[in-house]
Amino acid sequence: MPALLSPSYREACLWREQVSPPPTCTADLPARADVIVIGAGYCGLSAARAATEAGASVVVLEKEALGWGASSRNGGMVIPELKSSPAALEKKLGLLGRRLYAEVDEAFDLLEDLAPSLDCDYARTGQLYLAHTRRHTRENEALAAELPDVTFLDRAAVRARTGSDAFDSAAYFPRVGALHPAKYHLGLASLSNAAIHDRTAAVGIHPGFTVETTRGEIRADHVILATNAYADPAVPDLANKVVPINSYIIATQPLPVETRELIGSQMMVDTKKLLFYWRLSPDGRMVFGGRRSLDNADVSTARDYLYDAMVRIHPQLAGVQIDYAWTGYVAMTLDRLPHVGTVDGAWYATGCNGTGVALNSWLGHRLGQVVTGQAPPPAFAELPHPSIPLKSLSSAYLPLVGKYFGWQDRR
Repeated sequence: MPALLSPSYREACLWREQVSPPPTCTADLPARADVIVIGAGYCGLSAARAATEAGASVVVLEKEALGWGASSRNGGMVIPELKSSPAALEKKLGLLGRRLYAEVDEAFDLLEDLAPSLDCDYARTGQLYLAHTRRHTRENEALAAELPDVTFLDRAAVRARTGSDAFDSAAYFPRVGALHPAKYHLGLASLSNAAIHDRTAAVGIHPGFTVETTRGEIRADHVILATNAYADPAVPDLANKVVPINSYIIATQPLPVETRELIGSQMMVDTKKLLFYWRLSPDGRMVFGGRRSLDNADVSTARDYLYDAMVRIHPQLAGVQIDYAWTGYVAMTLDRLPHVGTVDGAWYATGCNGTGVALNSWLGHRLGQVVTGQAPPPAFAELPHPSIPLKSLSSAYLPLVGKYFGWQDRR
């Protein structure tokens, strides 16, 4: 179904359009700093803040305009989870699995403590994990039995909470929040107390931590790589460990109050491999995201696909016009777990696989503490980080993987 576009429709990110560009450093690069952070998203800015709080001089290098990347392009869902449940991860990894989830919970707590000072429209909303098949209903029942704060909802209860009859059941997670991604990013930038140089790409990292940039060289005692899905060929060992996958989002015009009340304020995610995720924005728009495959599509094609899915899930939105459509990268790893490690002595954190608003912020914060001697490496640093097989051929085989996921979703 072709999307209905408003007269003011723009192929642009709603969140970025609603904030003023944050100020950045216009001075020349200094000759050296205690810490260089490469990447100015949630991870990099949080690392900078932690390091400056420990008394370090910090320079942040951002290849694009500040706020250009995934930190301003995501859905703004603050979800303390990994792609495996706590029980499944503990079964696979033993005590390490339990420690990983403890850090996930710590990340959520850190964000909730910080958010009130950032004017980022944060709210504790809860989340519905919506089953699109009877098999996934059984999984939701198991989750509710495993996790003491999770509630199972049958079809009638889901309909009452969302106004949608498209799902067989849901698991309700109360410990989930929502925020305005660009406002959160802007707040982190204001708290970092670092010299942030945007439109300054790192093109090489040499032994002894001389970082070559498009604006000259700078030396440091420590380097933190916070590029996530935008891992640069300047660090090929890291680029070979993540796959950037496009995710697409549309935003409607503001909805009538009665429609908003029918849909509810909770975050919503379905159980598909090629999942949809959606929520109401702080100004009352439906923000609806997902992907139909793992290969790239132009935004207009993805927009129409998302609009059709949105109306099938919420028929009351038929006729609602779209104001914005955009895309951004999600950093996917082979084992679908986040990873922390070192490349030639430089620390990195990457691969939150779509749930990185809180966790990427916390991992950056921890790495800022690690390089300044304030804390040990996180448990995520103990995971082996496998490379992506035949990464150079991923554009050829990812569409096939996407078709397989689509087949699984239709079963």
